[in-house]
Amino acid sequence: MAQPAPGLDGNLDDALLSHLPGSGKVVKVHQLRLSSWCDTTRYDVELPDGTLESFFEKRAFGADGADLIQAHWHSESSIFKFIPEFIPRPIASGTYRSNPDAHYILMEFENMDNETVPGPDEYMAAPAALQLRSLGQSPTGKFGFPVATFFGYLKHPNGWQSSWRVWWTSHMKFILEREEEIRGQHTEQNARLVDYYMSKVLPRYLAPLETSGRSIQPALCHTDLWPGNVKLKAGSGSAIVFDANALWAHSEVELGIIRNPTSRLGDVFMDTYLKKVPISEPREDFDSRIIMYMIRHEVCRASIYPDDPALRDVFLDSMKVLIDRVHAEESQTQAENDVKKATSTTHFRLVENFSWTDEGQPGNMAHL
Repeated sequence: MAQPAPGLDGNLDDALLSHLPGSGKVVKVHQLRLSSWCDTTRYDVELPDGTLESFFEKRAFGADGADLIQAHWHSESSIFKFIPEFIPRPIASGTYRSNPDAHYILMEFENMDNETVPGPDEYMAAPAALQLRSLGQSPTGKFGFPVATFFGYLKHPNGWQSSWRVWWTSHMKFILEREEEIRGQHTEQNARLVDYYMSKVLPRYLAPLETSGRSIQPALCHTDLWPGNVKLKAGSGSAIVFDANALWAHSEVELGIIRNPTSRLGDVFMDTYLKKVPISEPREDFDSRIIMYMIRHEVCRASIYPDDPALRDVFLDSMKVLIDRVHAEESQTQAENDVKKATSTTHFRLVENFSWTDEGQPGNMAHL
């Protein structure tokens, strides 16, 4: 177990110290204040040979804090198994011995460049590698996750489901109902819009993934790859990702936040990813599916910032885009069916009025 250096300010808990290098001394504690939901701290540990190693702690309190830390531990540990070169190494998770209400996750500390957004190749390397390496490796063979995860302070129950359509529909129902509980009821018009989105739009874009001989396998997704969670390693040309809310999902879920205009990333980031990871069939639905997954982020943002009146309109406007597409498809199908019906009726009338002579030769058509 590491020991605090003589005269070090700060009360270091034994549970945390037990996971730091046993022969080391904690020589400095940095309060980082990087999160609105957790305490974040960096510990510098001096080893006997004089070298320094740094570690990062995220700490939360109470029952919800314990769930939040467990969500981080399971998320970061799951992702580390597949892309260890792109994520800080998780070391331990637990509860303080001196305070059973305090819960922590301890990770290796990575120096990051906080000024520069990684370019498309660097930014998309981690999600592409994660999708390709984890595809079909779900521990249950199903979609979901073993613990609840979080968007900020908002908890998302998970569980397992063999059908992606069923899982995603249930998830969207939950977060839309929660958004309404937080922000208040929709107008009658917007309530109809949300109902149509759930009852018509989601089946339209989810069902084809799992019908007509098609199927998708779960892949592990980070789900929150906005630029604040993707940084360049200091002094390196490679990127690092963190603060995952992991989910075994349809791999294209990862692209919802890339498509989101608030991320300010653009098509080049999407195109870079798609050079490595293939689009699911049917390909023609790809853009609509990504908007569908983007809406999840927009609903969560509207929920976590309820005092911003514009955020509800953001996801409603995105829903309208997909609703308009479904309406256009329905109109096109109806028009095609009308043409087929008219053609069939004309053919029936031609046959009905066709006669044969006594010699078995075709006669005249009465209406011609």
